Amino acid sequence: MKLSVLEQVPLFAGHDARNTLEDTVRLARALEEAGYARFWFAEHHNTSAFLSSAPDLLMMHTLQATERIRVGSGGVMAMHYGSLQMAERFSILATLFPGRVDMGLGRAPGGDMLAAHALNQGRVIDPTSIDTLIAETVGLMRGTLPEDHPYARLTVTPHAEVLPEIWLLGSSGQSAAWAGEHDLNYAYAQFFSGRQDPGVMDHYRAHLPEPATAGRTLSAMGVSAADTREEAEEQALAAADFRLSMRQGRPVDFRDPARIPEERRAELRRYLRLDPSFVVGTWDEVAGQLRTFADTHGVDEIMLISYIADAEVKATQYRELGARLLGE
Repeated sequence: MKLSVLEQVPLFAGHDARNTLEDTVRLARALEEAGYARFWFAEHHNTSAFLSSAPDLLMMHTLQATERIRVGSGGVMAMHYGSLQMAERFSILATLFPGRVDMGLGRAPGGDMLAAHALNQGRVIDPTSIDTLIAETVGLMRGTLPEDHPYARLTVTPHAEVLPEIWLLGSSGQSAAWAGEHDLNYAYAQFFSGRQDPGVMDHYRAHLPEPATAGRTLSAMGVSAADTREEAEEQALAAADFRLSMRQGRPVDFRDPARIPEERRAELRRYLRLDPSFVVGTWDEVAGQLRTFADTHGVDEIMLISYIADAEVKATQYRELGARLLGE
């Protein structure tokens, strides 16, 4: 099995932005040493909860600090960029770091509509046009735009000798089919809802062209693992606090579990028992559930996400899971 990590760069109360960003680089180094395949950055706007507002810049910083691990966007929110802009930025990254760059493309805004307007100077793209924009970006990267396309004469510079791996992010059968039809790798955001149709990856593969250049699959899953189940459940309270606050319309921030009032903790424990979006347990329990999920859902790779204030504790969690799953 292959393991990877998605990082949203949560900013916990009492922590500062610079150290949090540097902790992310230290985490990437630890993952590289542990044998993880890739490390992706999400994109979020107009929020104090996450620092991942510019994934391509975070990628550059992390690529410079590591040697082997693939680094990518999980993803770039395509609606905020021009197709040539995305193609050129990732071509620069792929030229500087050949064979190590992933280009994950997403359809969501990554923030509220006020942020979307500011990012696009009021010209927010029609959601129905996002697929066209993504296809255009891929065509520019691969040099496969039709001759009659208005941008067919454009040159993407620099020309990367090794193109980035291009992935579509999604969470539905429709996005899986679209990724397959356009010969893109496919990443399913299982952690959004905690649910994934066991047949969605086969549905994706059924839509790949022959021959295909893509075909890789991964599922992004939330985890909280520790030496004991009690420690894992305590650790997971930060994620539960964040997710439940969003559902309740409360101000969203990240707090270390020790800072959460007892009456809120009881509510969060009840929520955790009902929320299927996070796998919580001991190292062996979580590893076993991830292994079973990969087998039953036909997925090549599991991408882990977690919300832990202490960077070393987070790295230890990933090392322990890697020790049980990598190389299987």
